[in-house]
Amino acid sequence: MTRTSKFILWLLCGLALLVISFIVWRVNLAHDVDAKLQAIRAAGLPTNGKELNAYYPAVPDNENAALVMIQAFELMRNYPDDRSNEVASFNIPPRGQSLSTEQKKLLSDYVEMNTDALAKASEAIKLSQSRYPIDFSAGVETEFPHLMPLKNLVKAAEFKALLELESGHLTNADIAIKNILGIANTLDNEPEMMSWLVRNTSIGRATTMLERRLNADVLTDQELNEFSAGLASVEGTNLLKRAVIALRANRIPYFRMTWSQLRQINEANGDSTDGMPDSERQPFLFWVSGWHDCDLRFFLKIMNTNVAVTGLPPPQNIIAYRNFDFEKIAKTIKRYHFNLSAMFLPELSSSVRVENKGFAQIRSATAALAVEHFRLAHGQLPENMNELVPQFLPTVPSDPFDGAPLRYHRLAKGYVIYSVGRDGHDDGGREKPADWKSSDKTTYDITFTVER
Repeated sequence: MTRTSKFILWLLCGLALLVISFIVWRVNLAHDVDAKLQAIRAAGLPTNGKELNAYYPAVPDNENAALVMIQAFELMRNYPDDRSNEVASFNIPPRGQSLSTEQKKLLSDYVEMNTDALAKASEAIKLSQSRYPIDFSAGVETEFPHLMPLKNLVKAAEFKALLELESGHLTNADIAIKNILGIANTLDNEPEMMSWLVRNTSIGRATTMLERRLNADVLTDQELNEFSAGLASVEGTNLLKRAVIALRANRIPYFRMTWSQLRQINEANGDSTDGMPDSERQPFLFWVSGWHDCDLRFFLKIMNTNVAVTGLPPPQNIIAYRNFDFEKIAKTIKRYHFNLSAMFLPELSSSVRVENKGFAQIRSATAALAVEHFRLAHGQLPENMNELVPQFLPTVPSDPFDGAPLRYHRLAKGYVIYSVGRDGHDDGGREKPADWKSSDKTTYDITFTVER
């Protein structure tokens, strides 16, 4: 055999070895990705929109609060003129500051025109189960038409609570505040990040109104118990995790699409298509190259970690995110051209801080209700929150940001209960001003203040 023939033979053998190695690598890659998807399904979690529909539990129509809430949405009304913009941008005055005559007129008329909607919402929240009619099979194009009217309904209930407080109709104010919590509860099982944010914001509005209510006058033990039960019902510790699980499921199918399909989706949503090829590759070629499976494997790795971290109780969730090497993730995405991971991987550290702020608001309000129980029983305020245990609290609630017990300070008149907040700095219960601006570098706490 000539030298040339031997060279050609060795070259063919080398090429054959490379092809066999590539096939083995490609098969192993596909098996690895499929195994990861199967592990998610084995855990009872969704990997696509159809499975996500089943993950969002069905509710019998006659027991479904969401269906009655939709009837309330249909009854919602707004001003036909510029006053609608005033309502949309209206900010509740700081605690202790009354509404002006013009503001009272604006809010009173708005609440009046939505009396029927609020009554229907009050009827809805008597049902203990809720499932809005959403089809997640549309993926990132899934629509959530109920979220905006739900936010408007919460705003109407908030305005009603404020007006009733200023008029001295405290029982009516109590009902309005409980209704806000009930409306927020209709989103408890909805596995979506936007829904989680709306729910979280609604609960924050309720605790703000409850703070004003405790400043207005005393509550009976029964009233305090009812508010305590309402707050206990909204402190769900795995709701952000549920939203992240849904986000993962909704994104997975896109790793099996062609570039042209992805471009169409992005362009329809007004999103950037920078970095996405113009070619119309077929899914088979994507599979052969392994490009998208490598991208998907990386996406699943990061998202599985996100699911685990968002399932941790506070403050472990924040500590875990502080240990995330976001720079390394970004470098990996850039190095291997993981375009879809770049598009779909969320930066969740801010969401964890938002979640913990919600926990701080709920826990501070719960502790304040226990303080009021103590005041009713003893005719004075406790010197510290340990005096509330175990009669009025099983234990002093922990601060979601550092794990220490929530802080409690007696004031010249009343008290403040607070969390140190995201900066972790104890500012002695310093309350962020209503006119706070981002240029203000002063640190503040998350406070619940009763000056009575």
